[in-house]
Amino acid sequence: MFNIIHWLNAHPEVWPVFIFFARIADVSIGTLRTICVIRGMRILAPVLGFFEVAIWITAVSGVLTHLDHWYNVVAYAGGFATGNAVGMWIEERLAFGMQAIRLISCTRSAAVAAGLRLAGYAVTEMKGRGLNGEVSICFVVAPRRETAQVIRVAESIDPEVFCTFDDVKSSDVRVYRDPAPRAGWWRLLDRK
Repeated sequence: MFNIIHWLNAHPEVWPVFIFFARIADVSIGTLRTICVIRGMRILAPVLGFFEVAIWITAVSGVLTHLDHWYNVVAYAGGFATGNAVGMWIEERLAFGMQAIRLISCTRSAAVAAGLRLAGYAVTEMKGRGLNGEVSICFVVAPRRETAQVIRVAESIDPEVFCTFDDVKSSDVRVYRDPAPRAGWWRLLDRK
């Protein structure tokens, strides 16, 4: 680590590039760490925090030791802004965690629930009253990466279905989806 800093001090024109990319890395890691804390990932959050701070200390030392170079400060701020966007993009792609999906249908609620069940999702139905009368609300808990699939199934049945989402901190993952049937010799274990 100190060899890198000595090399950067010998080549000051590289400091802004290093600071910029270090800030992208540490802010992206910080975004993921915050999400891990919110979702209760007790092992991953501290590990990410360690690397976040180690990178941050290196980047901020480059700015503070070279405050006379305005472009280091600009690289620091630019890396911070870019790191937020990159961190959100990475988290969106990883899509870890569960979501509670509410699907509100005025006319085809039974069909929406049946279609989701055929797709393998556990669905809870409730009746409600909307602006124009009675509606049905279907609740589904699914992994975030499957949210778009749940919506596609519901919209293929009722194009006017209204959807809302909430992140779920914890859930019993055994109930969100019907288990896939076992294949091969594993089926012998299912016999009674």
